[in-house]
Amino acid sequence: MSGDLMGSIVPEVVSFAAKNTKEVGDVLGIGADKRVKWAEGLLERGPVKGTIFYAGEMYPVMGYSEGAFKILKRVEGLMNINHLAKVGPIMRKLGIYTVGMNSLWGGINRRYEKALQDAVKVLKGLGVEIGFLFEDEPPSGVALHTYGLLREFQEHANWVHRRLKELGVRKIITLDPIVATAFRLYYPEFVPGWDVECYHFVEIVAERIAELGLKFDLGRRIKVTYHDPCYLARTLGVVDEVRFILSRIEGVELVEPERRGIFTGCSGDGGLELTQPPVARKVALDRVMELKKTGANLVLTSCPACILMLRTGFDFIGQRVEVEDLASLIAEAMARGSERVEGEVKNFKRYRVFPKSPHFDSLSLEDLSKVLKMETDRCKKCGFCNVECPTSKAMNRLESRSSRGRVTLINSLVSGDPVRPKEVLDRLYTCVLCGRCSQECPAGLHVQELIVYGRAYAIYSGTIP
Repeated sequence: MSGDLMGSIVPEVVSFAAKNTKEVGDVLGIGADKRVKWAEGLLERGPVKGTIFYAGEMYPVMGYSEGAFKILKRVEGLMNINHLAKVGPIMRKLGIYTVGMNSLWGGINRRYEKALQDAVKVLKGLGVEIGFLFEDEPPSGVALHTYGLLREFQEHANWVHRRLKELGVRKIITLDPIVATAFRLYYPEFVPGWDVECYHFVEIVAERIAELGLKFDLGRRIKVTYHDPCYLARTLGVVDEVRFILSRIEGVELVEPERRGIFTGCSGDGGLELTQPPVARKVALDRVMELKKTGANLVLTSCPACILMLRTGFDFIGQRVEVEDLASLIAEAMARGSERVEGEVKNFKRYRVFPKSPHFDSLSLEDLSKVLKMETDRCKKCGFCNVECPTSKAMNRLESRSSRGRVTLINSLVSGDPVRPKEVLDRLYTCVLCGRCSQECPAGLHVQELIVYGRAYAIYSGTIP
């Protein structure tokens, strides 16, 4: 990853996150020793029969992100997130970065670590054999993809593939749907011969509960609502497994929000929490107000970034509503024992929401430009992609009906019109990558993917050699 690239039009905070991902293994640069402490004494080192539990680079450090996000709100009038991103490397040189992070927000982070521990206990309790790579776990690098650093992502993903093969990994189970999306959808596109299976936690748990014919009793009555993560429901098409699991826990009353399943509402993450924190908070606020209407005592979800943003949203409105990973509720119920009913093989529906992704022969500017122009020329400028766009609502802007909306800006950039790559990149970084645009497009454009590749074109065309 060249310093020239990172010092050009890419925002400081994206440069910070990308550099940390490549060099340290997580976007904050916390380090492997801190990321794996939660698993000590809980998991066997290395794959078991080729299978590992994969924590990823987000869940083990998300508490630090939550703490930093709260601090940012307090100092927003004095500095923005790009200013804060410059402080991190200075603190690291002084040797106080991780110590400071842990003393400030270690307590918050332990809540996320507990969810990882609960997930492992559930899987092992269901007879799933898993190991853990500990310090050898390579980061998925999905943040590089998110922010359009696709050449860097391609290089990193191929290294990860080689590393996993060296370690004997054939199957991954993860609690993070963003990581699952990377391994399931992005890696096959960027890594020739990618052959590592990847499943989200809820897929494995639902399958095992059905096969074993298990029912649980929570021992108390509670009204819950479930926030479907965009990456789990809309991108991976995993919806019914969650409802099946909850139906097998006595004492749980599920109250669904208005937007759910493949039509779920976004919580404001998807990278937006780094590039546009104020907008991300507004998106989160919209979602928590909807969840609050259910009257639930507990909000469940299955994504670390969603937990961060939902907790931030409820904190913003001064509401003490618990938000936790579904894994923790399952673990609580399982700890009380189980009842056997007749086992069954469930074929859960895998929802297909998005149109086919555009194919790029390479990541050269010529190939990126050719495909992006061909795809964006198909845009009807109908505005349907804007109907449910959460950031457009938060910014009070009808992006797709504007002559300078995201798709038309990409088209202008690759067509050689007088637009600056940095201006285009800044606009594209206001997208939360929730996928509603791709879901609604009558022209069959995978708008979400075009935005990611548009980011890449803007970055590489705007880089000064």
